[in-house]
Amino acid sequence: MGLAFALIVLGVTAGPAEQRLQDVAGSITLKRPTGERLVIVEPEGREPGSRMDVTGADLIKLTEQLLESGCAASVVLDESRSGLTFFDQGWRRRMLDVLAEVDTTRFSLELVEVPERYADALGRVVDGARQYQLAAGILRWAILRDRPVFSKAFEHMRAGEREVGAALAGLRGEGLVEGNEGTPPAIDHFAASQAMAEACGAYYGAVPSADYDRCLERQQAALWAIEHRFSFTEGIEEPAFNALRNRCREEWPRDFVGRDRCERQDIVDATGG
Repeated sequence: MGLAFALIVLGVTAGPAEQRLQDVAGSITLKRPTGERLVIVEPEGREPGSRMDVTGADLIKLTEQLLESGCAASVVLDESRSGLTFFDQGWRRRMLDVLAEVDTTRFSLELVEVPERYADALGRVVDGARQYQLAAGILRWAILRDRPVFSKAFEHMRAGEREVGAALAGLRGEGLVEGNEGTPPAIDHFAASQAMAEACGAYYGAVPSADYDRCLERQQAALWAIEHRFSFTEGIEEPAFNALRNRCREEWPRDFVGRDRCERQDIVDATGG
C-alpha cells in the first residue's frame, strides 16, 4: 500500500487528533509488514547537497534533544496504560505532538555530515532513532484505525531510550577526547605572574624571602620551558601533544613547575625516551 492509500484513509478521519496525521500527509508512507501495522513518517525529499556539516558538539546536542523528546514520548505513552486514555482526544493530540518532535530531530540526524571520528557513533544514534520510528509508526496506525493495539510500541520506545542513551555516552566520551586534543589556549602572562605569586606565597609565605624569590625564578623558568616546547621538537603527533598539555594544564592550573614536570613525564611515557 503506498502513499495514495494513506491519503485516502486519512481523508475520512474526523477527530482533531487524527487531523494531526493529515497535516503531515505529504510525508507519510504506509507499511504493513507481517504481524504489524505501521504508519511511517519519512523526511521529505531533499535537494542534492542539502546535507548539513556539524561539529561533534552539535551532534551531541542533537542526540540529547532526541533522547529528551523520546523520554517525553515515553511519559505520554505510559499514560495509555490507564483505563480508556487511548480514546481521549487530548491524549492523542499530545501523543502525536511529542512523536512529531522526535521525528523532527530524527530527520535532522539523518541529514548531518560529521567528522570521521564521529561516524560510527552517529550510526549508533541513527539505529537507536529507528526504534523510536517503529514505536511512532505503531502508535500512528493505532490512532488512525482507532484500535488500541500497540503493545509493541512500549518495547520499541524503551529500546530507543537504551540505544540512544548508550550512543550519547559514546559521543560525549569522543567529544571529551576531541576537546583534549584541541589546541590549548595561549598563556596569559599577567594571569601567570599572579598565579606564580600565589603558588610561591602558599609554599613559602606571603612575605618576600630568599626562598620565595627562588620559587618565583623556578616558576618563570618552567613557564619559559613550557612555551618553548612543541610537538615537533618532542617527536609527538600534535593531537597527542595537545592532549597531554591540556591534561597537565588542568592538573596544575597555577603551578608552572608542576605543569612542566607533568609535561616532561608524559612525553617520556609517550616516546619511551
